Amino acid sequence: MKMIKNHAGSLALACLLFAAALAACGGGGDDDAGSQTTFSVQPDTVTFTSTTTVCAGGGNQDVYVYGGTAPYRIDNTVPDYVTVDKNQVDSRGGHFTVTTRGPCLTNGTIVVVDKLDKQVVFTVNNAASGAS
Repeated sequence: MKMIKNHAGSLALACLLFAAALAACGGGGDDDAGSQTTFSVQPDTVTFTSTTTVCAGGGNQDVYVYGGTAPYRIDNTVPDYVTVDKNQVDSRGGHFTVTTRGPCLTNGTIVVVDKLDKQVVFTVNNAASGAS
């Protein structure tokens, strides 16, 4: 009977040490488990407004990527309205640049997808001051 008690105590101690080791390592790094920082882009929206009644091309905005898990894929869903200078951002805090092409646009989206397939959206608007 004494032998069973010793084994039960040893088993409990081994389980406790194993649980402590798992808690100490955190289960992997940010790149394996996903970042603890909220996945976002800054800014998340931009509106370009021309001073004429015609929407203008050439408006530029740098968009920074934070959180999530690098690398980040950049999907331009409105290529007729804006260009994006790259299709991937390699690291957290990196950026891409959006440039208007000229046509007016309301709520155009650029989708940013991280390594774990999480998504955030950047919204771009291009308006003319005299347009309705």
